[in-house]
Amino acid sequence: MKVAGMNITFKHYPFSYFLDSMEQLGISSFELWAGEPHLYVYRNALESIRRIKKEVKSRNMEIVCFTPEQCIYPYNIAASDSHWRKRSVDYFLDNMYAALELETSMMLITSGIGDFYLPHEESWKYACDSIYQLSKIAEKEGMTLALEPLTRFESNLVIDKLGVKRMIEEIQSSSLKGMIDTVAMQLAGETPEDYFYILPELCHFHLIDGDGESDAHLGLDDGILPWRDYLKNLQDHQYKGYCTLEIMGSSYYQDPQQVIRKSYEKIKEFGVI
Repeated sequence: MKVAGMNITFKHYPFSYFLDSMEQLGISSFELWAGEPHLYVYRNALESIRRIKKEVKSRNMEIVCFTPEQCIYPYNIAASDSHWRKRSVDYFLDNMYAALELETSMMLITSGIGDFYLPHEESWKYACDSIYQLSKIAEKEGMTLALEPLTRFESNLVIDKLGVKRMIEEIQSSSLKGMIDTVAMQLAGETPEDYFYILPELCHFHLIDGDGESDAHLGLDDGILPWRDYLKNLQDHQYKGYCTLEIMGSSYYQDPQQVIRKSYEKIKEFGVI
């Protein structure tokens, strides 16, 4: 099993501190969350990309997925306002090119959130059109778009396996593939087996624990999710991608290395790495 760290847990520390922590833990791969203060494409992008690329290469580390901040204002590819929607698509394109400069071939995307006053299908159309535009560029650039289902607290569009399947089938792009977030999956009443059954391929996996009621992204064994069963299921299906520890929350931000260490050790104890 290939495990990746993620700098979102370290967002109140310098990026170099995150890399140092990953080195100390023996984790050589990570998912890059592109948000302030580590990397934001509209503030000193070229300087930040050069610095990150140099630091990553000097440590012989690898960025396995590029994840632009997209769950909070001001970007939403499903917005009904056409100018806002175009600006959001452009934002993802700029992030795609940043990812390519950092020599990673996968970028995570979500469906955005539809305006609540509109019919669901109208918002779905906006999201689908935006992802279609991104997928065409991704195809040309050899980039994989990992479509992540959000929780029902975060979106009203792609929030489960059927949403992922429908979006992939409607867009029909070789660049668009499905992925799993264990919190969103559990809240939807699903298991990895459900995804393997209906999707041709899974390209990425967010491994976190949860409380079973909210969208809290907890350290392993800090919640109630049967994450060991999830990993066993991935093994049974010979999953070849990475499992990112996407751990978030105010209780973790002061000492992020501790929760990553504990979670990583639990995975090693389980015997899959």
